[in-house]
Amino acid sequence: MEMMKMNSVITRLEIEEDIIQVKLMNVEKNPLFVADVFETISREGVNIDMISSVMLEDEMRIDFTCDAKAQSALNKAIEEVKKNHPRIGVFASKNVGKLVVEGHMENEVGFASKLFKVLGDNQIPFAQVTTSEVSISYVIEKKYLKKALEKIQEELA
Repeated sequence: MEMMKMNSVITRLEIEEDIIQVKLMNVEKNPLFVADVFETISREGVNIDMISSVMLEDEMRIDFTCDAKAQSALNKAIEEVKKNHPRIGVFASKNVGKLVVEGHMENEVGFASKLFKVLGDNQIPFAQVTTSEVSISYVIEKKYLKKALEKIQEELA
């Protein structure tokens, strides 16, 4: 984990390299179904970090991240999820990391667009993004993490 302190809107800029991103495809659009999937994962002791979802026509796609140290427990949980919900497709990637940008952005109109522009201008693709009033987190291939950190620091700090 690498962290830098900022003097602008950004109060924390950090990368985490040891994560797993999981994509669940063909998830039924039913809150009880989704709850069962996450209960199964939590029973194995996997602490989930980022969660994002996309509603499609007849199904959902759910992406989440967890610490790479949970690999064994995650594998067990995924097997159980597949057994209970055979239509779900599960794809996992360990070739990613997380970039976290925190700060006083709740009243900064256009701050998210500035972050996306820095990534775009520097050809840094991202696979997932989650936001709150005070943070934006991106899942990015490991080979781009340090570049993303440096470019955001250079252009927005």
